[in-house]
Amino acid sequence: MKTTIYTADKSLHFFKELYNIFTDIKKCNFLAYQMTKRDLQSMYRQSILGFFWALAPVIINSLIWLFLNGSGVINVNTPGNIPYPVYIVLGTTLWSIFVETIQSPILSIEIGRGIISKINFPKEALLMTGLYKAAFNFIIKLIPIIAVLIYYQVTPSWSLLLFPFYILSITIFAFSLGLLITPLGLIYTDISKIINTGIPFLMYVTPVVYAIPSSGFFKYFFEVNPLTYLITDARNTLIGLNPEYLFFTIILVFFSIIFLFIGLVIFRKSMPIVIEKIAG
Repeated sequence: MKTTIYTADKSLHFFKELYNIFTDIKKCNFLAYQMTKRDLQSMYRQSILGFFWALAPVIINSLIWLFLNGSGVINVNTPGNIPYPVYIVLGTTLWSIFVETIQSPILSIEIGRGIISKINFPKEALLMTGLYKAAFNFIIKLIPIIAVLIYYQVTPSWSLLLFPFYILSITIFAFSLGLLITPLGLIYTDISKIINTGIPFLMYVTPVVYAIPSSGFFKYFFEVNPLTYLITDARNTLIGLNPEYLFFTIILVFFSIIFLFIGLVIFRKSMPIVIEKIAG
């Protein structure tokens, strides 16, 4: 068994630490898989509706906005004459992927709170567990996407090949943000509450349920929101339109990966302090 010796050395060798992190991630992959399997089984074993709960946010949000638009309370125009049900189902599905991924780091540590202070294991396994569960839920969320595309006879084009890239881009962007705020969020519960409060507002300045305003004050918020370009292009790849912001997405992914590496090192260095705080 590997013996780990903790010393008072506070120096930080970033790339060496990063190498150790990825080495531990590789070693604890099986552990992360087993914890994911355990969590999913416990989540759905005693649930009558089962996998429906993974689709519930998408279905409920879509039905609400379809009702508002159909009743005349709001009048939503979609770009390119896209059927509104297609526009909103794709938008809410992509949005749910972002929300679930940005919350996965802190939720995974919260779920593992009972064991992290008692068992010595790479805490990155908990992060991987959150990603595995998000990937599992994403597969389930493909069902309404495929169903609505078939029902409205939407024919994808070559740009469909870029859809996995945009899903990966949203995931990396969201996970890097979630990872950076996880240490503070575990120590100060106010951080989690701010995130939970701010995420719904962020949806209204992202083209999830309606298009980017052509003018006005809110147009500025849409334009400075990186998710505007990720959601728009990811949706375009599914409905046969060409991506408009591919170069921007590549740049965003590049910086997101840098922030991801920084977040992993901060996470590794802060976990002893976090464990002491939440266990005490």
